[in-house]
Amino acid sequence: MDENKRDIFLHDWVIDEIQYQYSKEFNEIKINKYDSKDNIFEGMYPDIIFGNYGQVVMLGEVEVNSTINDESVSEWKKIISLGVNLVLFVPKIKLKKVRDMCWDNKLIEKIKVSPFSVDIPIK
Repeated sequence: MDENKRDIFLHDWVIDEIQYQYSKEFNEIKINKYDSKDNIFEGMYPDIIFGNYGQVVMLGEVEVNSTINDESVSEWKKIISLGVNLVLFVPKIKLKKVRDMCWDNKLIEKIKVSPFSVDIPIK
């Protein structure tokens, strides 16, 4: 993957924000940022591992512009084969594209796609 520094920063920042936002819903959230493989699940390193009381409930992948491609689709397929719900966090402007990719690859019923946006007000 040829992520640039801006995409890597955004990827890791979104992971931190998701960890914070979901901390009220899940009592165990483990993360793997772009250049780290600290938390393994069934031989894989998803971006986010959501758990409650010792049980993994959901896995999350954060995608940015440079990671929305066929290589990522292969990764999504591997993750859903683990039998745990997968949610993709994608830039709002790429929501339709990712849903279409999921539809074309027969993943639309197996993956939840959740958009994110970063709005910086300029005065």
